[in-house]
Amino acid sequence: MLDLMVLAFWTDSTRISTFMYGNAVSGKNFSFLDGVKGSHHQISHHENKPEQLEQYQRINTSHIQQLAYLLEKMEAIKEGPATLLDNSMVLFGAGMRDGNRHDPHNLPLVLAGRGGGTILSGRHLVFEKKTPLCNLYRSMLVRMGAPVDHLADSTGELAGLV
Repeated sequence: MLDLMVLAFWTDSTRISTFMYGNAVSGKNFSFLDGVKGSHHQISHHENKPEQLEQYQRINTSHIQQLAYLLEKMEAIKEGPATLLDNSMVLFGAGMRDGNRHDPHNLPLVLAGRGGGTILSGRHLVFEKKTPLCNLYRSMLVRMGAPVDHLADSTGELAGLV
């Protein structure tokens, strides 16, 4: 699927795509990964047990490896003086910080790409507590040429992306 997304971007068939590794409550079994026996959802309720945490880490590492694969493919495609990745924004994350506590706050997110030169990449940014996630979405929309005055609970654009 990731290859198809890159191909669609490369051919300008689309420049917008979403991909979900799996429904958060699905029973998809990750036993195909070494050292994992069970579903992501089941293992995310790890109860701080070391053997469960190790499996949880293996699943999440696999997801990050897939992200790296996608980004490397995009970086390899030249678009004039830039690359497909330079001209894109790829948001990677989840709806929960910790599945064990069902904690949806302070989500670990990765925004890759330079958004056509509108984003300074290679940094770790921390925003004020309770900054709405929709501020990021709104900032991304503006960079895509679709400015909005308001989006859900957004309070404005994120400062410091450029």
